[in-house]
Amino acid sequence: MKSKHLGKFAVRTLPLLISAVCATNAFAQSTGVEEVLVSAQKRTERIQDVPMAISAISGQALENRKIEGAADLQGAIPNLNVVAAPVSGLISATSIRGLGTGQPSIWMDPAIGMYVDGVFVGKNQGALFDLVDLQRVEVLRGPQGTLFGRNTLGGAVNFVTRQPSGQFSGQIGIEGGNYGRLVNKISIDTPKINDMLSLTVAGRKEKQDGWLPNPNSADNWGNRNREGFKLNAKLDVTKDTKFYYSLDKSDITETTTPMSLIKKTGYCTDFGAAISAALGCYPSYFNPGLGAAMTPFVQTGVPKSTGSTFAPIQGMKVTGHNWIAETAIDKNTQLKYIGSHRKMQYNDQGDYDGTPVNVFSGKRLTDYSTHSHELQLVGSVDKVNYVAGVYFFKDEGSTIQDQIGGFFSFSPLAIRHRQTNFGLGTDAKAIYGQLDYPVTASTTLTAGLRSTSEEKSGSVWRSTTVAYPMATPVWMAGMAPGDVNVKAKFSATTPTIALNQKLDSNTMVFGRIAKGFKSGGFPLEAPTLAQATTSFKPEESTSYELGVKGSSGNSTYAATLFTTKLKDQQISYLPVGSTSPTTTNAGASSYKGLEIEGTTKLGKDTRIQYGYGYLDAKFDEYMSTSVTGAIVNAASNLVVGYAPKHTFNLNLESQLANTDMGKLKGLIEYRYTAAYYNYPANISMTAPNAIAGNNAADSKMAALGIVNARLILDRIPLGGPGQADASLWVKNLGNKQVMQNMMDISGYYQVGYWSAPRTVGLTLNYKW
Repeated sequence: MKSKHLGKFAVRTLPLLISAVCATNAFAQSTGVEEVLVSAQKRTERIQDVPMAISAISGQALENRKIEGAADLQGAIPNLNVVAAPVSGLISATSIRGLGTGQPSIWMDPAIGMYVDGVFVGKNQGALFDLVDLQRVEVLRGPQGTLFGRNTLGGAVNFVTRQPSGQFSGQIGIEGGNYGRLVNKISIDTPKINDMLSLTVAGRKEKQDGWLPNPNSADNWGNRNREGFKLNAKLDVTKDTKFYYSLDKSDITETTTPMSLIKKTGYCTDFGAAISAALGCYPSYFNPGLGAAMTPFVQTGVPKSTGSTFAPIQGMKVTGHNWIAETAIDKNTQLKYIGSHRKMQYNDQGDYDGTPVNVFSGKRLTDYSTHSHELQLVGSVDKVNYVAGVYFFKDEGSTIQDQIGGFFSFSPLAIRHRQTNFGLGTDAKAIYGQLDYPVTASTTLTAGLRSTSEEKSGSVWRSTTVAYPMATPVWMAGMAPGDVNVKAKFSATTPTIALNQKLDSNTMVFGRIAKGFKSGGFPLEAPTLAQATTSFKPEESTSYELGVKGSSGNSTYAATLFTTKLKDQQISYLPVGSTSPTTTNAGASSYKGLEIEGTTKLGKDTRIQYGYGYLDAKFDEYMSTSVTGAIVNAASNLVVGYAPKHTFNLNLESQLANTDMGKLKGLIEYRYTAAYYNYPANISMTAPNAIAGNNAADSKMAALGIVNARLILDRIPLGGPGQADASLWVKNLGNKQVMQNMMDISGYYQVGYWSAPRTVGLTLNYKW
């Protein structure tokens, strides 16, 4: 399997890959490393046998590293970047290998698929949730268009919760820490009822004060107030037929991501007065009124306090149902059905200027629901493993969105109010298949194909801009509820082919080519009706990978070289002078890099785990209108968003002592994410191919390296049926804080969103 794109890159970096693998082998001893099982190919297999780049964190490691959801994965996996979108800490701006999107609205689909027990979550909005009774996290890097389908062109993250054991067991825990942190959690497995039914019931409640004071709100920015519930049931109908049902509920009401006003001017001033006016941006009108009112509240560096017009809140209620029926047709064949229904109600009330002046605020209420059905046939014939399936997915949602502020009049004395509302729906279906064919005793060919078709629908209704408060909306002409309804159809075929060669019983090399796509749609918030009802095309990615996996004595290791081409790239941006985003297919981009990870036991009670990702991302084509009105290819003057060049993690665990009170263990972890840009921004604002939009210098988010540590006293003999453990932990030991996202509001001013400070706590658990 060859590619001209991969060839040159492999020649340059393969020596580094081989050196890393050999260095890992040098630590070989005789004690062995725990085997990790994953379900990335719709069947359970060793992670070392899967011919793709995949990372997994499971079991006690999740608790030790305080991983309870997607947000906790930042810096823990090579080339995975997980940050919150501007305004809300519940909206994901996740990327894998630089492929992702930071658009928070539900009219845009994600580029990274989030799954809970194999069920697709649906949107970026509400994706940064915590899970109760989490058992394993699998991160699949590279397009997953064959087995996982649409909206996985960069990869997928699969969260697996714990299934019932059928034995009476459980855990109860309490956690306290600084900022008033208090967490209560419980998980109980019932004995098997009538030798058929097993249940797991789990709950979690978390409260924590925010760390950034807000003199205009009762609560600080960044507090946490979350409740979660999980029920898993397993019914053993017969030896070969089983039924599973799960219910998960989340209820969150808390303040939004801590933020501040970082600059009272935006990118429009970088172009000069004449060009800014030609673009429709008028800083000279903005600054005397609102700009002057904002001046006292500009902050450089980590803010000490941030005021707001309204109390900044984010909230979410989620109810998910998942049911699975599986039966063994014979000893080599299994038929499986997976059904789901998820309903989310999301709301936020955001201050978009970080001042008590009513410059620009927004309120958003979203109702969103999904239904999916999947039928899988998994089996083997004459050593040929296969999976085939059909998949159906439907969603529907709507967002009522208020925009409020003096921004619409350029005066702090004339507050204006309007609504930009929209609804959407998806009806998608797919058929897929993949097989592993043993070419020789040591060589296996994997080939798969998926065909997807879908129909997207959208509706728009908007009010005119009137004085605040708006008692009754006055709908714009032709844009009352029911006036605007549009539809579009999309389809894609996404193949995968991989060849893996076993060099010996413990070492495999592989090559993989895979395609993925991200759904098209309508930019339903766009400033004009024509823009909002003109569909954008799906993105398509093609990835080439060359990798090695293996184990040697006490070590396991994996390394992958990759290059990915993206075409018909969807670029979401805020037009000059507008408060409503739009999306267009701007062109193409390239991503290439390297990933190395592994685990080594340094002795009986000491383990080191490491991961490193390198990424080089660039635009190949970006056709847009320059600031002078000409159509140009802006690619050479733009940086790629959400694509940090380096990610690194190092984790050391060791047993320190064996005492009468229990086993004393220690863990220390370092996570590093290099600087990245959060917009496709101009390198030079005076270049001939500069376009209306951000300056790269303003859009650069600083690198962040943090140290986490935990001291654990395990197996404390308290009596009764079980044992206890206690742990003292710290996250972000060095108290490092950086800006992790920002918004340039229509070219007029800029706000930044900040990472969390150091937190410390004590956790007590009793398990039986």
